[in-house]
Amino acid sequence: MTTLPSTIHEWVTFLETQDVPVLRRTFLELEKLRPGAERISASELAAIVLRDPLMTLKLLRLANSSRRGRLSNEITSIEHAIMMLGIVPLFKHFSSLAVLEDMLAQQEQALNSVRQVFSRALHAAYQARQWALQHQDIRVEEVYISALLHDMTNMMLWIYAPQRAQEIRATVQREHLYYGLAHEKLMGFPVADFRAALAAAWRFPDMLAELVDCRNAGQPRAQGVLLAVSISHLAERGWYGTQMDAALEAMADTLNLSLDETILRVHQSAVAAARHWEWYGVTPAAAWLPMLPGAWEEAPAVPAAESSGEEAGREDAVCLMPNRAGLRSVMEEINAHLDASLDLNEMMRLILRGMHEGIALNRIVFMLLTRDHAHLKAKYAHGVPPGSPLQRLEISLHTPNLFSRLLEKMQGVWFSAANAGALAPLIPPDVRQAIGEGEFFAMSLFVHGKPVGLFYADRKHGECRLDERSYLEFKKLCVRAADGLAHLARK
Repeated sequence: MTTLPSTIHEWVTFLETQDVPVLRRTFLELEKLRPGAERISASELAAIVLRDPLMTLKLLRLANSSRRGRLSNEITSIEHAIMMLGIVPLFKHFSSLAVLEDMLAQQEQALNSVRQVFSRALHAAYQARQWALQHQDIRVEEVYISALLHDMTNMMLWIYAPQRAQEIRATVQREHLYYGLAHEKLMGFPVADFRAALAAAWRFPDMLAELVDCRNAGQPRAQGVLLAVSISHLAERGWYGTQMDAALEAMADTLNLSLDETILRVHQSAVAAARHWEWYGVTPAAAWLPMLPGAWEEAPAVPAAESSGEEAGREDAVCLMPNRAGLRSVMEEINAHLDASLDLNEMMRLILRGMHEGIALNRIVFMLLTRDHAHLKAKYAHGVPPGSPLQRLEISLHTPNLFSRLLEKMQGVWFSAANAGALAPLIPPDVRQAIGEGEFFAMSLFVHGKPVGLFYADRKHGECRLDERSYLEFKKLCVRAADGLAHLARK
């Protein structure tokens, strides 16, 4: 097709004539079952169909197109569709299926992109199913299917107009727009209208059409679908960030659960979806989940020059998920040991664990003030690779700078794009070279009114952004650390 459609009507007319493909894995699984079709249950067949968004779409279209009369019941579940159509007739109807991987064999980027959309759709469906189960919804599969097919317009573009899909993606990245705004800018109409038009043309049941329409977000079930879709999108960029925090808090509100319990269930749903990763051949979002809390791998309070970079290497591409419960546990443990029952190494180990596991900070360095108050020298480090200048970080205080100012009283700073113009000139060039470009937190530590050192922390200056909540928690933990060290000083 040399000229792309320009209006919604033209796009829908074009897509109605296309033979929608299925995943090769779907094709192979169905072929395995074909010889024994008479002995297969509807639930067995439905389990295969529901892992493939487009096979789900094909079966729903077929079932609802076969309904007799306008007053017959809409078919909103795959198992119901299979029972109505019959398993043996279904295998005959789908005797020749177009395979996605064959269709896009010469378009590797488009194939990888649509696989990613499929994987994300399954993740969204699992999150939506958890939402429906918690709400004791009696039609869980409707919610599941709505999340699975929510991004059907994006799937269609990657399959039938990959150049346009790539243009939308590039616009999102270049102009930092939401997908919907970029879609409307390039397509000339809202994605919600496109989705609704396709749903009508493909004879979606009214209930499913309503659930995939983002304009119905005020309805509880539609809100559950949209939250699930939002979490699946955000998780592809990492499990930490202000947007993910907001989505999780909104999910907690709709589930009427605590934030910690909600996070646990969201993670469990992500892992459940990830078990089917081989269907899509792309890395599932659950791969970016942080390790579960466990034994602290580093030796307690090793000198900076000896700190291990093994864990840091594993986290280069990972935005860690904060563990609020873990942070509270560290705070409580410091409180419990204000009797000086921990030595300095043990106390520092506890503080570093709180910053890393609790607040999800990747690189953390504690710099000790020298006796002559002339320098800050790295003493303890976490997440700093071997050979990194951060291991040997030393800041001269002979000349006034950002860090000497912090040592005037116990105070912190969040160096960010918003204040870089004013603060960047205050960072010595050798320090900037050691820590790299990007945002960081820093806070001085005072014990009995006297400066003892300074904490530095960042998220490796990648896509894992710092945020207001993390900064507040960082400062609180530094204050708690000062309390703990103050009791050690009396020992």
